[in-house]
Amino acid sequence: MQQARVRIYENGAPSVMKYEASTVALGTPGTGQVQLVHEAIGVNFVDTLFRSGAFGVPLPFDMGVEGAGIVASVGNGVEGWKAGDRAAYFFTPGAYSNARLIDASVLVKLPEDIGSDLAATLLTKGLTAWMLIKHVHKVKPGDIVLVHGAAGGVGSLVAQWAKSLGATVIATVGSPSKVQGVRDRGINHVLTTNDPEFLAKVSAIAESRGVDVVYEFVGKATFALSTAVLRSGGTLAHVGNASGAPAAADKAGLPERGIRYVQPTTSQYVGERSSLDEASNDVFAAYRAGIFGRVEATRYALSDVVRAHEDIASRRLVGPAILIP
Repeated sequence: MQQARVRIYENGAPSVMKYEASTVALGTPGTGQVQLVHEAIGVNFVDTLFRSGAFGVPLPFDMGVEGAGIVASVGNGVEGWKAGDRAAYFFTPGAYSNARLIDASVLVKLPEDIGSDLAATLLTKGLTAWMLIKHVHKVKPGDIVLVHGAAGGVGSLVAQWAKSLGATVIATVGSPSKVQGVRDRGINHVLTTNDPEFLAKVSAIAESRGVDVVYEFVGKATFALSTAVLRSGGTLAHVGNASGAPAAADKAGLPERGIRYVQPTTSQYVGERSSLDEASNDVFAAYRAGIFGRVEATRYALSDVVRAHEDIASRRLVGPAILIP
């Protein structure tokens, strides 16, 4: 089978990504591997960081970390998988391709009611949300939760899931145009981060006791707000830096207030087979229960990957995106 793939040979703008159509013989799966034919490929913010060089990787680099499709063949030593099974995975580089060889140990078996489009849209973001609300800070009824970047793929899932667990959720967005979209997802308290009355409004919602946990996806632009609204002894879960990394000085004073500052990664919590199965089952169950509402993605052809990244960079893209080989 010939493989079409997207590679970078240098870091930079979206145009550095090269779509190489059917130029590589894929070969047969080795020991512990399967050959997976992609039906849908997830586009994640981390992809832009690998491409730009913000996260350093050896070059050339095969782009993409998330995909879903059908097992075409299995290698020696693979148990529990056969040709025709449907599978998905998260955070395994090389996803921007029509097909690939991949270790069976990282695959999630897809239930009949979870299509490949949905899996590629939801799995990585859902597992990250699961890690944040079930482990980094176990959300419970009565908690006051602030989610920066709640219009984003992971932020929106965190906000909705936390509310379903009985928390009071305060969501922030970067512009007034995004407020209604978050409210439409059932979040009552939606604020813009440039609101001059931001701190007063959060204090009123939290009844002056402070926020129990802040999920920080934005970074530099909102970090001072995060530390200001947290109660002493609260948790600051610093997940992303969409606006750049905060300065070290911004973190000063957190230990004195007993604030638990963590920078978690999904792989720290979803690394073994048992945790991967538990987490993915929880994500799919939450979807079935309607907690996430409608999960839809903008679709791009794999060969149109440059435009997908350009739309992300220009903020033309609303919601998640997937690539179709």
